[in-house]
Order: sequence, then C-alpha cells, then structure tokens
Amino acid sequence: MTEARRLDPTQRAAAAADAPVQLTLAGPGAGKTTTLAVRFVHLVRQGVDPGRILAVTFTRKAAIEMQDRIVRLLRLDGPKGLAVDTFHAFAFRHLRRQPQRFGLPEQFDLWDVLQQRHVFHARRMWWNEEIDIIDLIGGMKERLIDAAGFARMVGDKSDELRAYYPAAVEFFNVYEAALRDAGAIDFADMVPLVTRAMAHDTACRSAITGAFDHMLVDEYQDVNPGQLDLIAHFVAAGVKLWAVGDDDQTLYAFRASDIRTILDFGRHHPGARIHTLEVNYRAGAAIVDAAKALIRHNRTRVDKDYRPVLTEPGEIVIRGYSSPEIEARQVAAAIAELLGQGQAPGQITILYRAGAIGLNFQTALKERQIPFEVRGSGDLWQSVGARLVVGALHYLHGGATVAAMSRLGTGQRSRIIVEHLDQIRPTVGHDFTLSCPHVERIVGEALPAKASDRERNEWTSLVQSVVSVAVSCASLAALERRIAEQSAALRAPPDGAVVLSTVHSAKGLEWDTVFLVGMEEGVLPSANAEDLEEERRIAYVGVTRARRGLGLTYSAHRYGVAVRPSRFLSEIKTADWCIWSGPKADSADDRLPVPTEAERRRLRSRRKTAATAPPERPPRTDLPHRTPQSQPEQRLREQIERNLAARRPLRHGLPWSLEEVRRLKELFSGATPLDRIARELQRSEGGVLAQLVRMGVLSAPDPGQTSETLQYTSGHHEPAEKV
Repeated sequence: MTEARRLDPTQRAAAAADAPVQLTLAGPGAGKTTTLAVRFVHLVRQGVDPGRILAVTFTRKAAIEMQDRIVRLLRLDGPKGLAVDTFHAFAFRHLRRQPQRFGLPEQFDLWDVLQQRHVFHARRMWWNEEIDIIDLIGGMKERLIDAAGFARMVGDKSDELRAYYPAAVEFFNVYEAALRDAGAIDFADMVPLVTRAMAHDTACRSAITGAFDHMLVDEYQDVNPGQLDLIAHFVAAGVKLWAVGDDDQTLYAFRASDIRTILDFGRHHPGARIHTLEVNYRAGAAIVDAAKALIRHNRTRVDKDYRPVLTEPGEIVIRGYSSPEIEARQVAAAIAELLGQGQAPGQITILYRAGAIGLNFQTALKERQIPFEVRGSGDLWQSVGARLVVGALHYLHGGATVAAMSRLGTGQRSRIIVEHLDQIRPTVGHDFTLSCPHVERIVGEALPAKASDRERNEWTSLVQSVVSVAVSCASLAALERRIAEQSAALRAPPDGAVVLSTVHSAKGLEWDTVFLVGMEEGVLPSANAEDLEEERRIAYVGVTRARRGLGLTYSAHRYGVAVRPSRFLSEIKTADWCIWSGPKADSADDRLPVPTEAERRRLRSRRKTAATAPPERPPRTDLPHRTPQSQPEQRLREQIERNLAARRPLRHGLPWSLEEVRRLKELFSGATPLDRIARELQRSEGGVLAQLVRMGVLSAPDPGQTSETLQYTSGHHEPAEKV
C-alpha cells in the first residue's frame, strides 16, 4: 500500500469517503487513475469482496492500466477474478453468456469494420461524405436511436441536419436489416442491447446488478446515453457508485457524450458527495497557469483551482509564421534541435485540431529524416477529397467499377462529378497524364454553392496536393502502389518516433514537449464548430498534454487566405511567463517555437521578480505526505459540497483568495459585465459587488440601491505586464 500512503489529502479523501454516490472531479495530471485504483483497494481493505467491485472505463489500454495498478497494490498474482473492463467488454460478456435473453441467436456474430462495409459494397451502395457512414450509424445507436428513430428524426428536422442525412436513412435501414438477417451485432449495439433488456426484464436486471456491491466509473464525462442508462440501473439497485472525471475534458459530443451529464451529477443523484483533486503532478507552473487561464473563459464548467508540484516552471512559446509550410519547417527544426540536445523522440508530439493540418508536418519531418508516427486522422488518402480524386481517375480509366464507385460514393456530389467525367471520357480515353488536370478541375469545383471562400480554398488546396502526387506517378497502377506504401507506413510506425496526432487521439496521454499547431481562427476554433466552449476544451486538452515545454504556432495565411491567430492564444497569454512573437516580428520566419537564450533570460528575470512578491498562499512544502485535512480546509470543502447540492455558485460563501482578488481586478478594469465576472469566479453577483466595495473600487450602496446603479469610484486598472 505504498502508493496509497503517498496520496495527497484530496486524493485520500476521495478514495476513502463512505457515501452511496460520489463524484471526484480531477483536472489533468491530478492522479485520477491512482485515486481510482486506491479506491478499489480501500474497499477491499474494508472487507468488500474484490469480485463484487465493478470498475469500467472506455479503452482497453486504460482497463489494462487500471488492472495492473490494482493487482500491484493488492499484491495479486494476476487480474483473474477482477471485474475491470471497458463498458463494451462488460456488455459483450453478458451477451455471450445468455444471448437469448437479449434477443440474439445462440451463436451470433460480432461484425468487424470489413463485414460492416461489405453490407454496402455487396449492394453497390457507396458513401463518401465528411462523416463515414459506419461512424454515423454507430453514433446514432450510442444515442439510443435506431434506424426507425433516425428516419423520424430526419423527417422532423431535415432543415436542421446536414445535407447528407436523408441519404443516410436508406443506408441505416439496409444495414440494420442485414444485421438482423445475419443474426449479428456490431460494436455500437453492445451496451444498448443490455440496457434495453435490463429495462424490461426484472430478472435480467437483478442478475446483472446483483453481482456487484460497488461500481467505479473512469472518465465519467465521456459516458453516452446507453452507458448512462447502464449506470442508472446499478444505482437504482442500490449498488454504490464512485465516478471520476473532468468536465473540462469533455470532447466527444460527436460520440454522444454531453457535458451536462457530469455537471448535473448532483441533480441526477441528490445527496451525492462531490470531491475535487487539487494538485497537478504533470506540468510546470507556467503550463498549469496557462491552462487554467484558458479554460476559465468557459462558462459551463466547475472551476478546479489545482496547483502544480513540479519545481521546474516549464516554458511556453507562441510563434506566428507567414505560411503553413514555414510553420511546419520551423517546428521540425525545433524538434531536430531538441533531439540533438538528447530529448527522446517519443517524448515529443505535434498536436492539431484536424488531420489535414498535420500533412505539412509529415513532409517537414521526412525532409529532416525524423521518424514519426501518425495517430488519429492523418492519412491523406482516406480524406473525402483524396477519395474523390482517385475515384475519378478510376472512373475515367474503367467506368463505374468498384474501385471507382467505392471512392466516389452515390450522393448528389458524386452524381454531378460523374456527369462531368462522362463529358470528357471520349477526349481523355485511358491517358492517365491527360486525365489528371481534368480531374483536378472537376473535383475542385465539387463544393456546395454556399461554401465560404475559406472552405473553397481549403478544398482546392487538398485536391491540388492529391493531384500533384498523382501527376508524379506514371500510371494509375503506380499511384495505387504509392497510396498503399504511404498508408502502410502510417499503420506501422518506427520505434522511438515523434508523435503526430489529433488532440482527440491524444487525450489521456502526456509528453515532455508539445507543439500545438494551426492555432488560428477557423482551425482551432473550427469554422464549423457549433459549440465554442467545446473548441476551447479541445485547446485545453492540447495544452495540458505538455509536461515541460509547450510551443503554440499559427500562420498568417492558410488555404490562400489571410487568417487571424486563435482567440485562445490571447486567453493563454494572460498567464505569466509566456513568450509571443507574431508573423510580422523581425526574422519571424527564422524563429523556432522554443525559447532563445535571450528569451530564457527574460523569463528568469520575470520569475525572479515574481518570486519576491508576497505569496498568494502558503507554500505546499508538505505535499504529497500531508496529514489529513485541517478544520478550516474541511469547512471549505463542506461549503463547496453544500453549494453543489443547492446548485449555488461553487465558491459562494467562501473566503476570497489573493488569486481571486487579482482576477477580479483584471475583469473589473476591463469593464467586464457583472454576470460574466460572477460566472467566471463561480460567485454570486451580490458576492462580487460586496467584494468590490471592500476593495474600495465601488462605492457602498445606499439603502435600496440595485446592482445596476452602483457606480465605479476608481479609474482603469492596468493588468500585470506579461513577458
């Protein structure tokens, strides 16, 4: 139990608390996996049979890590007998055990992706839209929407949905019929099948929930409606629930997760106990401060004022460049410099919002012969534009073959492209070289009339990139070999490689040095985003992957148009100890996204000045071996729990810290509206006004005076100077 003894007070309180329903809010690097594992061990030490504790998470890797920690802490020979699983593995085990109970044949198949796609290929139904049809159907199922429900939704809300949704209705119906005829299920069926049976079959529900006394849920912010139903069945049966998650890392709305699930935990479970882990063990102080400054611009969240324990402050650099190619070149040069200084390639990553942004970085790393691994969306040849180009070349060569139509699809865009290709087929014949410029023109124009200039430029750039590769090949067969070679290289990366990844695929991971690139308006945040706060959470997750070095880069132009730096950079820049040079700075395109020695000296000077200022709170020199909470700390925690239960602002009734007072001055000096100040500081409007009066920046109200009539009594407050 060495690891358990080393928990900090907030971790220890969360792991050992005795309440029927509990939620632990854990920021990045707060040790949530350790806390969950120690919670499991604590229950065993209290006499609970380990086989009656169900622990669920989302990925097989996370489940194995959780198992390993529990096995080590309990000093077991192995995980046998432990119910530590992913949600899907847990559900699948029950489906296999008694398939008839869930409406399945005795011997049912679990289809893989190839079998799923065969349903459409065998019927010559082709799909090529921004969302893969398998992902679209799976996402609907995870929202507990079947084919009939999807058809009703499209009929009722066709004007509010994407243009290709009506076409997807037929695909969904055909797919579900094929599954039924084959007596098969897919990955997205597992949890909904179990929860529906539990809802209608008391014996089934009792058999599943009765096997456990405790349920531990990892990454609670990511649960979808089906998983939430499963949890609800356990809680209703009297199983004690202990969940851990972070509302600020809710990224998977496209997979049916909803931030309100974790934020409304107390409303769904009245009387639930809420814990907050208050220490970050991953990153330096500068990175922690930057992350908190960024995410505090979101309104729909619970504030977590976690503190770093690393003595090394970390480095943050923001660089602007004149073009995406130079941005990629300079990031690759910085990586080469870090490798030359002895940093391991596997401790460096390049993160981005969308896979297309990463293509220039693949080229730049190849030129420097730096090995890299691509995770998430990063294969050029799987993009919609690339598939259309290659499909069009196949169509000109051999007509409506499987090779052509499986890439072109059968939607309206495909029909328009085919009509134009039919007009030029007699002219180009089988001449591959002659076909390429025609395909570039036809596919390059295959965008909706309402597409913005930026979207058109982005699309044209992608099509041109694909056609340029095609032109460098002597034939269609040579192009196919090139595609196969490049795709295979991405699937089998070398050992000890720099990681290129979307932010979504990097969640839960960490590196010594992170380069978060493409930080521009329209990219991050995405131009197509419906939820700005989710985009900010994506940026936050990218920032918090860094332990010691964080480079944020942007370009003055992308896809042929001028772009502005992401608003998130300005929000990060409010943090101390940050270097920023824009694309118009002297020698901007020669600067690397790591600090120069002169910049490091400036940072050290800044830190030295800050170190002489009175501390905002007593130093935490006793972490992580602190004694249990003092009475003042306990009173603060109890007040927070009362606030959550009563749905009051989180910090209502708590003393004001020096950090809060500093932030209040900044917001006040910027003439920020009162309601926004209250939301950001997690205070009531009356509490904010009272503090401003105590600070002497507002006059004390006369009897009957309202908040709207309170007058400022001091001038503008200059914010603290930033490096």
